[in-house]
Amino acid sequence: MSAIVNKIRSAPAAAAFLSIGLFQGITVTLLMSVVLLQWQEYARPTVIQVPRGYSIPTNFSIFIFGFIFHLLFMWDAIRLRSTAQAVLACVINAGFLPLAISQRRDIAEAIESFKTSTDSNGDHLVNTDMDIWPVIGKILLVIPIIIAVCTLILPISAWYLKQYFSWQSYRNVGADAKMRKIRIIHHIFVMLAKMDIYFIICFDMVFCFPVLGGLRSGGTDFIVNLALLGVALTVIAVSIMFSKSENRIGMCFSIVMYLAMLGYLLYLVIDAQLDERRRSGGSIDSFTAFGCMGILSIFMTTIFAILCLRNFFGGLKEHLGKHEEAWDPHASAKDFELGNDINFEYKSVPGVRDLDS
Repeated sequence: MSAIVNKIRSAPAAAAFLSIGLFQGITVTLLMSVVLLQWQEYARPTVIQVPRGYSIPTNFSIFIFGFIFHLLFMWDAIRLRSTAQAVLACVINAGFLPLAISQRRDIAEAIESFKTSTDSNGDHLVNTDMDIWPVIGKILLVIPIIIAVCTLILPISAWYLKQYFSWQSYRNVGADAKMRKIRIIHHIFVMLAKMDIYFIICFDMVFCFPVLGGLRSGGTDFIVNLALLGVALTVIAVSIMFSKSENRIGMCFSIVMYLAMLGYLLYLVIDAQLDERRRSGGSIDSFTAFGCMGILSIFMTTIFAILCLRNFFGGLKEHLGKHEEAWDPHASAKDFELGNDINFEYKSVPGVRDLDS
């Protein structure tokens, strides 16, 4: 690990790629912490009696989890020398932008509704003598700007990474067109499965707290959905293992489970839109957005899982064991080193395709 870190320091594009994600994560987390602290002072303990009371803590948790996931995803792209995963990291970062924009409206609506809301004893849910919007409103306006700037810069560093990644992919796979195709399909499946984890967790967080209202209001639905979340994450993890080991029975089981997840997410999204109480509850826009993105991601994952199943016993297992699964840390760190005669200026390399896209 330390050897890889040292080599990343010597690679400007890789260091810049990770630094952008780290800067964004730290800055937005600090700003969201201020919002959360203001909210803790403003809200009373009884605020969780209504679903909207979970809006700000849930948004904070989603952002923290999202940025941690994003950094790990970027690190994994560099570890695997995957151009496609680096590009997908840029797409994930762009996905933070609508979430940051919509949360400002959700929080503004929540604060406005709490001014006249009372608990079962007739007491206010918040400290009505406080006005936190002038402070957090400006912060919530700055956050999308920071994310937008990082979203514009990130693809530039990813483009420079492409030069090195393309050559490493070519050196490992060579000119075997069939193996290139099998390898790319497997890598896309793995990347989409990782995306499923992010979308499913975020979707479940929004559904269980702002929409259902936590354990107090959600009851059995809350417990069932948390249990199903654990099942879904397990299925995704083992499906990646089945693809790498070319286990036909396990992969068929995974495809069936992916279809079941797809159907369940569709049911939850449609049911929430038809339910007047849930539709008027907190964070319904975020719930719908994560639900739709999760449905699309799982649908694409299912398609590539079927393609992976068709490619079984085509040599992928042996290739992964030789080049990607049983890698030597010292050799990989040496491979990643960029000599003094190499720069990140654009160069046309005739006859070499980008094999990792």
